[in-house]
Amino acid sequence: MTTLRRAACVLFAASSLLASPAYSTSFSTDQSDLYYIPAESGWGMQLVQRGNIIFATLFVYGPSTAPTWYVSEMSSADGVTWTGDLLATTGPWFGTVPFNPANVTVTKVGTMTWTAQTIDTGNVAYTVNGVGVSKDVVRQSLGADDFSGHYSGGSHEDFTSCLNPALNGTIEGTGNLYVIQNGQAITLRTLDPTTAFSCTNSGILSQAGQMGTVQGSFVCTDGETGTFTLFEMQVNISGITGRFANNYTFPSGCKSTGWLGGMRATTF
Repeated sequence: MTTLRRAACVLFAASSLLASPAYSTSFSTDQSDLYYIPAESGWGMQLVQRGNIIFATLFVYGPSTAPTWYVSEMSSADGVTWTGDLLATTGPWFGTVPFNPANVTVTKVGTMTWTAQTIDTGNVAYTVNGVGVSKDVVRQSLGADDFSGHYSGGSHEDFTSCLNPALNGTIEGTGNLYVIQNGQAITLRTLDPTTAFSCTNSGILSQAGQMGTVQGSFVCTDGETGTFTLFEMQVNISGITGRFANNYTFPSGCKSTGWLGGMRATTF
């Protein structure tokens, strides 16, 4: 087995941090987040996705400039575009006790469409009583996630453009991942527990809503070096997922893309 192929099997550190085309839902990249336009503070949108359904809440200002909320339940066939009716609701004053659901009214005012453009951006288009709006929005970050920890899991990597064509192909393997995070600086180290072969990735984290991205360089104990981008990074109390793109600059010259996921581990 070549050192490059060994690196791939241990890739839980050498190249990535993210989930498969299944992503955080089994249907598409998870669209759930707050979205806004940085230069237009005061209004925004929240999306909550489950499978091919997105529930959207728009908090905007109406014709009288009073704060106004609209909601929509949108569906998608392709994981890129979601569409549904846009509804306006009224109901009892929030201080009314007991709450009387009979006083809630729901009125269709138009339609709403969400189009995912990239992992971090999209377009929201909607109509309210014949007035059309189209906005390009971005995920709104409330703070940076902490990816620090020890993880055990697996990865999938597709190699192309290798100087030695025999190295092109797909590798799936398992390994251990150690993540050390200090502010935006992240170091990821993978270790093959059976051979002690390891790779170390170093980069800078950026955050867009619930999604993290790291760009940097890596070096392996066999001399393999390169640059990487980890994206669609997500972490929780159970584990970590992500996707990646790598450029192996020396000595193999390969390019690769793939994904990984792993569960938190206290000991290896």
